[in-house]
Parts: sequence; C-alpha cells; structure tokens
Amino acid sequence: MPLDMAKPQSLADVLDRLTTRDGGSTRHRDQISAVRRVAEMLGRAPADLPCDAPGLRMYLDRIHPAQHQITARTLSNIKANLAAALRAARAIPRNAPKVPRTAAWEEFFLAADAKHQVWSLSRLATYCAWRGLQPADVTDEVMAEFQNYLDARLLTKDPTKLCKEMAQIWNGIVKRNDLPFTRLSYEKGGRHRCRPLSTYPEPLQAEIQTYLGQLRHDDPFDTSGPEEALRPTSVRNVEAHLRQFLDALAEAGEEPTGMKSLANVVTAENMKAAFRVIMERAPSDKIPPACNNIAATLVAIARHHLKLSELDLKEILAVKKVVQTKPRGMSAKNSDRLAQFNDWENVLRIVGLPATLMDEADRSPHARKGALNAMHAVAIAILLSCPMRAKNLAGLDLERHIKVHRSGTHTRYTIRIEGIEVKNGEPIEVRLNNRVSRLLHRYITVYRPLVSRAQGTALFP
Repeated sequence: MPLDMAKPQSLADVLDRLTTRDGGSTRHRDQISAVRRVAEMLGRAPADLPCDAPGLRMYLDRIHPAQHQITARTLSNIKANLAAALRAARAIPRNAPKVPRTAAWEEFFLAADAKHQVWSLSRLATYCAWRGLQPADVTDEVMAEFQNYLDARLLTKDPTKLCKEMAQIWNGIVKRNDLPFTRLSYEKGGRHRCRPLSTYPEPLQAEIQTYLGQLRHDDPFDTSGPEEALRPTSVRNVEAHLRQFLDALAEAGEEPTGMKSLANVVTAENMKAAFRVIMERAPSDKIPPACNNIAATLVAIARHHLKLSELDLKEILAVKKVVQTKPRGMSAKNSDRLAQFNDWENVLRIVGLPATLMDEADRSPHARKGALNAMHAVAIAILLSCPMRAKNLAGLDLERHIKVHRSGTHTRYTIRIEGIEVKNGEPIEVRLNNRVSRLLHRYITVYRPLVSRAQGTALFP
C-alpha cells in the first residue's frame, strides 16, 4: 500500500495530510484549525493524540468549554470540524449516505409519544434505511452492528450509552403500541433491584414493621427500642439493609416462603451465604461497603431485638468482622472529582459562579429561567459559605432558618439550623458576608416569587 494511503496513527498524521493537500476553502482551514485547537486545549502535542474515534473520545470528554472561555456551541463546532478533518484524512470512516425513510419507518415514528423519541431514533432509522432494513428487521444483531458502526465514527457520545437509550425508547414504543417488532435487549444498570418485603411471609413482614416502629418510637411507652428515636432516613436505611440481606439470601438458594421470622433468617451461616452473593455482584474484588452496613444492622437486630446468646452473637460478630471495611482517606471517586480544583482557575470559576449566574438572571429578570439561575446562584453561594447536606440546604426556611440584620441601607443575613435538624446533631450557624447577603436579598425580593407559585416560607420552593 502506498505510504500516503496508510491509515493515520495520530493527529499529527492528520495534520500532515491536510496541510499537504491543496485546499484554500474556509472548510479546509476550519478542519486544520480544529485539529490544532483540540491539541492545544488538551495540552498535548498532536503526535501524542490518537486519531481513531474510540481513542479520541476519551480525550475529548475531558474538555469543558468554560475552561477555555468558549461557549458550548463553539466547542460543538470544533468537534464537528475535527470529525470532518478525520474523515478527510481517512482516519475514520465516512458516514453512510442519507437515504429517505420508507413508509414503514414513517409509520413506526407516528407511534412515538414525543418528538425527542423520534429524534433519538433518527440515526438508527437512517442507518437501517441505508442498509435496506425495515422496523420489522431490527434485532439485537442489527443493534450490535449499528453500535460498531457508531463506535468507529462518533467523537461526541459513548455509542454504548447511546444504543442503550435507543433500545429503551424502541422497547417503550413497541410495548405501548403493541407493535409486532422485536424487543431489544440491553445491559441493565449497575444497581441491583431487590425483592420487595411483600415477597416474604406475612409474619416476617409484620415483625420487620414492628421492629422499625420501635426504632421510630411509634409507641412512646414501648421501651424495647433505642433510647432516642432514629431519624426517618436511618429507619429507611435499616429497612433497605434488610431487603438487601433477604434478597441475597433468596438468591443464594433459601426459599423466600421459608423465611418466617427474623430469628429464622438472622444467623451467621445465612449472613455468610448472603454476603457471598453480594460480593459476587460487585464489580471489583474488594468487599462492598454495603456488606458492612448490612452486617451492622443484623448485629443490632441480633443483640437488641432477638437478644441472642453470647455464643450465637459471637458467631455473627465474627462474620461482621470479615466484611468490615476500613476506609482510609478519600475514596478514589471523590479524589477524582476534586482533582479539577488543583487548577486555581477552576477554583476562581466556582467561587465566581454565583455572581455569573445572577448576572445571567438579571439579563432575563421576568423569565422563570432567570429566576432558576438566581436560585442556583444563591444555593451555590450558601454552600461555599457554609457546607451542609443537600437535605438541609433544600429545607432552608425563611421563618425558621434565615435571620435578617439591617444597618441603614445594608442588609445582612444569618443562617441557623438547629442541631435536631442536622444529621450529626450539631447546629449550623453562619453569618453571610456582604457579597452573599446581596445575592440572597436580591433572590428573596425579586426572583423567589418567580420560581414557584406555591405559597409558603421555603427559601427554595
């Protein structure tokens, strides 16, 4: 094969091909500029960057328009010109020619409930029309071939996720309209859905509800529960832990109809069997943190509700010790998320984001979009002034939590949340500075009434 026909291996090869060709058109110059601009934004030499679609997608996903003082539309145009450059240099295949849809495809799209469904499936329809396939011909094999087609060409989206969304939309249209077409399969989400408690015998359901009622202090004269009532979130977590345990135990081979009481199921051997199932589901070899949480709930039930003997309790504690995790420092996921703030420009951007959002709100002060921008500006400003849980932020109330201090023409605000409303029991109190107080004051007096028509005193209705 002649050298100039060899497939390019890097963006440098793409540049060489484009610059050696005669082309003075604006489109040609835009393609060359896009290659150079992408390399510049990634901080890499073109020779260090791949030019195949799968390899380049990983790099392009790291680029955010705000980091380069450009709009999302500009970045989209750069990526489109980059794709055109790659096709011109034969680094990626050309797109299939557009072929008019057949009557069968037009009829299929008439069954869609919303325009976005038609838009989402339009690429699949174009591909099938090019191959001469009708809706009745669409199968898992066709979708696999279509995904491979996209994988070799797409720079902007993950073909796997895109095809999963298409399969879900396709199945929805087929199911709702009872169409005689194949239901497409796709990889389910990573989260396992447990059986509901109604799966198990009524005596076990009743005992679990009684135990949860004791944790909530439903009956103030019932002394069998903890000294202080658990918060609703904690009670929900206990119920979730029991569902996860019982579901895993059933998957391990235990017949659900035989689970008639907590004494019947909360044993060391059953815990081992259930945890083996949960660990097999985990994507890594590490013990999932969920096992430790479930074990803690089961130990509490064994000790306080079942009042097991020391010997039986010792066996259960031994199982808990095996699955007990000892996290050190920050998780890899959180570290990765925070790594972006090693760049001081990103720190300045997030600190200045409330003011930026409020400026956008002021450009459309009578529109709901402007009001939402103002609301987001205030929420971010409060979190930067005083970090708190999302539940506490969303639950801020003008009467209970917001205190106003006026001095002449200046208005300052203090936020105070009593410890009973905070997970760790410690009250939250912060006096907002002048800058944040001005944002909050403008939001309360100008934009809050536009966010929602609901009556009340919620700061974020």
